[in-house]
Amino acid sequence: METYNKNGLVLAETAETVTIATGLDSSSANAKTGGMIQVWILRRDMSPLDASKSGKDDAICGDCPHRGVMVDGKLTARRCYVNLGQGPRSIYVAYTRGRYRHVDASEYAELFGGRLVRFGAYGDPAMMPREVVEGIARVAHGWTGYTHQWRSESAQWLNAYCMASCDSVEDVERARADGWRTFRVARKGDSAKLAREISCPASAEAGKRTTCDKCRLCDGARAGDARASIVIQDHSVIASNRPLGVSSAQLINIAF
Repeated sequence: METYNKNGLVLAETAETVTIATGLDSSSANAKTGGMIQVWILRRDMSPLDASKSGKDDAICGDCPHRGVMVDGKLTARRCYVNLGQGPRSIYVAYTRGRYRHVDASEYAELFGGRLVRFGAYGDPAMMPREVVEGIARVAHGWTGYTHQWRSESAQWLNAYCMASCDSVEDVERARADGWRTFRVARKGDSAKLAREISCPASAEAGKRTTCDKCRLCDGARAGDARASIVIQDHSVIASNRPLGVSSAQLINIAF
């Protein structure tokens, strides 16, 4: 009889990726998100660290600009806040050892009914099968999600579930015109807000007034949605010395 990890499940597999949910048996320890089920998108064939270093994390992150760039064979300027050596690595190891049970939509109501879900604890929800996102959202009490793939025609269905991840005013203008609510990352120290935009209530600059599981503003757009969009200041480890907005080409000329 196989012994599975009760805290995680395999939701879907493709030729390159695997979608895994964790936090089903014990709440997430993430202080910002609170006790939400976490959904991760990983490569099946290599560790998250190897995928990032080789650039093959595009299979799970798409064209997200926060993945980092390769300069002289070294991964630099990675702005993504996910520590690949912690959660993603341990989940990948457990997956390769067969510790997670595979489930399908017939179990979603029992597993996710009345629960709160975070789509994309690592990886972009656009890389998940559509039927998985829609099936879980149908029974869940609530969710959060963000996608950098909002420009892609194939990802437009996600605007009902995810915020458009934006890195400039121009991004926000384009995404809103296409019907998205937005989650903009501003430079560290930049407190300016656009119209219909508020600071993330769980952010340091907003005094960490709440957590994502209580707020749940970042759950996409609805018909006639008048809710505000969100802005948060860059809180990555490189926020101070490599400000947001520096291009990949410019990075080559920066002394690391």
